Amino acid sequence: MRVILRRGTNEPEPESKETLEFGLLKVDPSSHRIWVAGEEIKLTVLEFRLVSTLLQRKGRVQTRETLLIDVWQYEASVTTRTVDTHVRRLRQKLKAAGDYIETIRGVGYRFVESIDA
Repeated sequence: MRVILRRGTNEPEPESKETLEFGLLKVDPSSHRIWVAGEEIKLTVLEFRLVSTLLQRKGRVQTRETLLIDVWQYEASVTTRTVDTHVRRLRQKLKAAGDYIETIRGVGYRFVESIDA
């Protein structure tokens, strides 16, 4: 029963064709491009999926397991430390916008709900 309920909460958000903007960050899902303060940032496919997923679900905590399922499609060779490593690299690439991704110790990650947070 828990597995079925968990599946219902892990469904990916529908991808928007519109550009998403948040503070310094601008994401265009249709062209698979991202900008920070007007500067285009080159991301891998997984990094792009990760930042898009977090941004679409801003304000909500995403567990490492949820991210493994939704971003990586949960491969057996992937560990929860892989999520941590990718988030660290993503924060470095996003520079000042990397601060928008919060670590929720012992749980996972959350994209801040507002820039003032």
